[in-house]
Amino acid sequence: MKRFQLKFAFVLIAVFLLSGCWDRYELEERANILALSIDIAEEGEDIEMPEVTHSKGEFPAEEKIIYKVAAQLAVPGKIMLGPEGGDTNSAETDWLLVTYGYSMKDVLSNLQQELAEKIYLGHIQLIVVSDKIAKKGLEDIMDFLKRDFEVRRTAWIMVTEGEALEILNATPPIQTVPSLYLANTLRDAVKFGKLPKEYLGKVWIDFSDEGVDAIIPLVKPMGDHILVDGLVYFKDYQMVGTLTPTETGAILALQGINPAGYSNVIVPGDKKGVYLVKPFKRISKISVEIQDGKPKVLIDVKVEGFVEEQLYTNDLSKEKLQELEKSASELGGKALNSLVKKLQQDESDILAIGARVRAYHPKYWEENVKTEDAWREIYKEMDIQVKMDYKILRVGMEWK
Repeated sequence: MKRFQLKFAFVLIAVFLLSGCWDRYELEERANILALSIDIAEEGEDIEMPEVTHSKGEFPAEEKIIYKVAAQLAVPGKIMLGPEGGDTNSAETDWLLVTYGYSMKDVLSNLQQELAEKIYLGHIQLIVVSDKIAKKGLEDIMDFLKRDFEVRRTAWIMVTEGEALEILNATPPIQTVPSLYLANTLRDAVKFGKLPKEYLGKVWIDFSDEGVDAIIPLVKPMGDHILVDGLVYFKDYQMVGTLTPTETGAILALQGINPAGYSNVIVPGDKKGVYLVKPFKRISKISVEIQDGKPKVLIDVKVEGFVEEQLYTNDLSKEKLQELEKSASELGGKALNSLVKKLQQDESDILAIGARVRAYHPKYWEENVKTEDAWREIYKEMDIQVKMDYKILRVGMEWK
């Protein structure tokens, strides 16, 4: 009898352990969302919200923001992989639905009422947010995304100036699904050194960690395609400024991220000629010391580059290259110091200097900082110096 009881108990435990597919849904039973755009509904819009999470007029909040969310859904069996995909246009492969709500969960609950299949966020490629929402703060949106276990940490989040919905409508002739084109655009921008690798999971870490502020790609709609227009940077969850592509390249240099994707126009000391110089290797060292009871930071940036183009002159002599190196070092150092001062003024620590102070000088942090707000006051006034050393190692194939 005891042996039978043991066998029965073993079988019962095995049944519970092997029930990993209890919540399984077939692909055809899922509404696969590939992208979301999040805007604030404008006054005068024809807004209809079904009574799903609350009755009309009974949402319990004094200051209500109505989100306008567009969801791009994949049409099962229509997204072609490989060369034959070019014969299928976007209208056949995806479905764009616009829904309203007072919160992200409220929006998706309303959206679910319009769909026969269960909403699934496991294939989401990107989330586009308007700058109006980013300036108000992304805390509520990030809270929703982090709580949904289906959302991929490798998805992209981006900000656009204007209506986010316009980004989802950008579909060039060479792509059939806008969300895949947009995600590939940002992924390739990282590969070519145009953007840092700021996936959604990395942005979550930066928002949550003390002494670090987040950066998110900034994009601009250009009809049937998009322009990677730099970065937006945050103070806590609130967007406080933007960085141009040139400034984005400077941030990558300060972080020592390779490859380098941005070239620089350099004028030598004698003002003769204009040179386009491209870096191919960057090394950055951020040193933090406590002097006279205050943190002091030195950022040492070393760059190796080559001459891509020379204009209005034909001089690549050793003396000229030395002048170019000196000009590049001086102008680059000035630009980097100016950018750091801009970030300090906006109290945005995207270089994670606070995290370094907390890691390498924990006693100072515990005694003098303690809170994020206190760190921002210290960061705003602290001494941060940037030094650049630029070396030109190649000059091209021909010089007469």
